[in-house]
Amino acid sequence: MPCPVSDPFTHLRAGPRLEGTLKEMGDWAQDPGCLWQRGSPKPGGADPSLPHSLAMGPPNELLRGHAGPEAWRNEAKATVRAAQQLRGRCWREAVAQWRPPQPPGQPQETPYERRTRLQGWRFKLDVTAAGEMLEKPPEGPGITLWKTKMKPPTWVSQLPLPCFRDHCASQSNGLAAHYASAVRLVVSRLRQALTELNEQAKCLNLSRQHLDAALAKVRTALLTNRQSALVRGHRPPAEQAPDQVDTLLRWERKELQRLKVELEGHMDMSEAHLKALSGCRHTLGALCQERGQVLELLGQPLRMVLLEAERDSWLSLSRPSSPFVMRNPTPEASPVGPYTPECAVAIEEARCLTLRSKEVLATLRAATAQATATRHQAQSALDGSLQRKMDETLALKERLYMALGGMRSTLNRCQRFHGELGITQGMTMGPESSQYLEAREKLNRPLVRVYQHHVGTQLPEAQILTQGSVLLERSLQKAAANVQQMQATQRHLRASIRDKQTGFHVDASVQRLRRRRMHPRSSLGGACQLLCS
Repeated sequence: MPCPVSDPFTHLRAGPRLEGTLKEMGDWAQDPGCLWQRGSPKPGGADPSLPHSLAMGPPNELLRGHAGPEAWRNEAKATVRAAQQLRGRCWREAVAQWRPPQPPGQPQETPYERRTRLQGWRFKLDVTAAGEMLEKPPEGPGITLWKTKMKPPTWVSQLPLPCFRDHCASQSNGLAAHYASAVRLVVSRLRQALTELNEQAKCLNLSRQHLDAALAKVRTALLTNRQSALVRGHRPPAEQAPDQVDTLLRWERKELQRLKVELEGHMDMSEAHLKALSGCRHTLGALCQERGQVLELLGQPLRMVLLEAERDSWLSLSRPSSPFVMRNPTPEASPVGPYTPECAVAIEEARCLTLRSKEVLATLRAATAQATATRHQAQSALDGSLQRKMDETLALKERLYMALGGMRSTLNRCQRFHGELGITQGMTMGPESSQYLEAREKLNRPLVRVYQHHVGTQLPEAQILTQGSVLLERSLQKAAANVQQMQATQRHLRASIRDKQTGFHVDASVQRLRRRRMHPRSSLGGACQLLCS
């Protein structure tokens, strides 16, 4: 059993020689009278084997009792007792230097508890499959004493032994190695978190580039919408009536403005998240550099360290692990341990930023896809509307051409009829001078003058000629008015055809402009340059 780090002494196993020495010292200390040899008479006693002498001698009171003085005898006894006490104390102190580890504050054990404890140290009888009786030592750690057939637990030395320096060095080396291994695992988690944040930053930058490109396309579409409205404003006044294309242009402008505001908000949000990622990456890098100061003598296969520690992920395990997978849980944060509170805060911040990064990436991708889809939808709708307007313009222009052709033929007939009416009126009215009248054209020709010799023979020829002249004059004026109206209509038809042709070209130019701007290689700078020019 390894010794705790706080104990300055080592665990040593007692050998048979030490056991015999301690047992002999214990037997010597238990016999207070072991100083005198067995069978020797005690001082002051008489030898009972000698016969009584009949000769005269010293007085009996001098032959009985103690020969030495009382003080001298008491002094010797005190010396013996002091020697015995010193021996017992030395034995107890020697035994106390080797004893099993006991928790502090444990009460003194009773004799029954001591016998029970000693009984647990003795060998046990075991019956084999062949029926033989074998004595086996108890299982568990301890010192097996085959001579006494006992297995006491490991005893602890209370004094430093000759190997104390090497043992302390090995303990310190083990502690330093364990601390370095724990720090390497922490650095592995920090480095893995830093790598993950770097990958997320790359993905976020790529998504921001796509979103920025989509935002540039939206701004280009807004400029294109403005240019389309300006170009369509150059149509003839007759062709500037509000139509479906104008309505779609207004709808497109509203949608693009909404998308522009939304994408700019996403860009600001992603920029703030990138700043948070940059701060966390800087913190993780500083912690990796600070924690890695104790890893100069260790290899740093950081990914393999995580796999060997059964930590495939650097995130903290908040849920219980699967019963089929053994995992190394996250240690408690300690200011003086390998996993400091700063590391715990940094890893927790990295975990939160990782989850937030996934949401931000999903939001940016959805916004980019929505902006692209909306822009293509608006372009398709406007392109179709412009194409329909152009087809209608061409159809109307063809009808105007047909009307102009019919009007031309009608105008020619009307002009010819107007000339014939003028000729008829001239023939009806006769020549301008009477000297050019023939005899048959005069009202007083001989036949009429002879006919008028009788009363009541007036002829209505003059009245009829006058009425005919008036009718011819009216018809002539009406024919002239019709000719003028038809000429004006012809001019209007030609102007309408020119307007339709101009409107068609304007819509075609708008359509070409919008299709050119929808090309992937079109840029916002070109659109701005065209708008300024």
